[in-house]
Amino acid sequence: MSDLVWFVYQGGMQTGPFTAQLLREMLDKKEVALDSFLFKAGWKDWRQLSECLEDLGLNIVVPPPPTIPVPASSRPPRATISGQIIVHNNGQLVIGSGVNISASGIFVETEDLIFKLGESLKITCRVKGFSKSFNAQAEVIRFSSSSHEPKGYGLRFTKIDGSIKSQIEKMVGLSGHQPLARGG
Repeated sequence: MSDLVWFVYQGGMQTGPFTAQLLREMLDKKEVALDSFLFKAGWKDWRQLSECLEDLGLNIVVPPPPTIPVPASSRPPRATISGQIIVHNNGQLVIGSGVNISASGIFVETEDLIFKLGESLKITCRVKGFSKSFNAQAEVIRFSSSSHEPKGYGLRFTKIDGSIKSQIEKMVGLSGHQPLARGG
C-alpha cells in the first residue's frame, strides 16, 4: 500500500494525498497550520492536525486550543450520515454504510474492497436526512483495508444532481459535526 495516505483541509481547500514525511516538512516550513484538519485513509472523520502529531511521529507541545469556537467555514465541509450505499461498476457490486458526506464526496464503510483507486463507479444512496434515495457517479480517491481502521472507500462525486448537491450543502451547514475524505 502506498505511503500517500494523508490529506489536509485548510483555507477551504483539500489537498493530498501526502506521505507523513512530506507533512512533517510542510509543518516545519509553516505551509500547514496546526489548526488545519488532517485525514488519513481509513479514518471515518477529519481531525485537527494538532491532535494528530503522534500519528505523524512528532513530539511538539501544542498550546491548549482557544476558547473561541472554530468557525464552520474553516472546518472540513462534511456531515455524518447513516444509511445504505450501493456501489457498482456495471459488473461488480458492493453494499456498504454511509459514514460522512460533503458536496464533493462520500465515505462508504464496507468489508468488500474490490474497486481500485481512480475507478469510476455508480452509487445509490439511501441515507437518513434525504426524503428519497439518490444516484450519483463517483471516483475512488482512497480506500482502507487495514484491520486497525474502518474499511471502506473515499469517493469523489463526478456527477451528481444539483438539487441533491444543494441538499448535501444544507445538511453540512446544519450539522454541528463536520468531519473529509474523505470522501471528497
